[in-house]
Amino acid sequence: MSMKEACQAGLNKGVTEIAFTEHLDVIYPDSNLDWDFDIQKYSQTIQHMSQAYPALKIVKGVEVGLHPSGLEKSKDFTDRGEFDFIIGSIHVVGDKDMHEGEFFRNKSVNEALEEYFLTVNSLVKAYPYFNVLGHLDLVKRYLKFLDCKCGDINWHNYYDIVEDTLKELIYSGRGIELNMSGYRYGINTSHPDFNTLKLYRELGGEIITIGSDAHKPMDIGYKNIQAVELLQGAKFKYLAGFSKQIPQFYKIGS
Repeated sequence: MSMKEACQAGLNKGVTEIAFTEHLDVIYPDSNLDWDFDIQKYSQTIQHMSQAYPALKIVKGVEVGLHPSGLEKSKDFTDRGEFDFIIGSIHVVGDKDMHEGEFFRNKSVNEALEEYFLTVNSLVKAYPYFNVLGHLDLVKRYLKFLDCKCGDINWHNYYDIVEDTLKELIYSGRGIELNMSGYRYGINTSHPDFNTLKLYRELGGEIITIGSDAHKPMDIGYKNIQAVELLQGAKFKYLAGFSKQIPQFYKIGS
């Protein structure tokens, strides 16, 4: 969708702040897509949209797909882009694309999940140049490749790794995204799930953003109200937005 379509959809749904987070994956094996984009044109378009939609706060962001061999190029790109908001995400594990199922081939459920969470953990530690970790347990979206569902798995088996990842984020002044797209993909959960949200909060985590992960106008603001209810249930008092990569806190209920 165009930025104009996204902004108009946001206004129609009562959204007051929207972050554009175009993808940047400098290394994405087995993909013919071009994940790079023109920073200057991107910045100019966001500036134009801010003028055209004064009632909507528009944040210039980017979603960086992390890969061990692309960290230096990713940092160079985001340094040049002067972004307000940077999401760090893991889409590729072991040089294999999760979306197409290659990563899961010839692996047991435990082997795949452990490798995924260890990869997230290592990249969070290796690359501190983002503000929030996107869809921490994205792997749940692709369990079909392992012939199982979320409810079939004891996720507590991986909580030691997840807890260590969350501690690293907290201690380094970063946060997490509450991504609501899991409901849209039919797995009946957010990324991360409620138990992980509670764990993050209990560990002292405070920086958390809501993401609809919208790729179509109809998905702008998707399940925002339910997201706030999840955060309230996990004892969060504030939502975070970002400006010049500095968190701006909004009291929930205000």
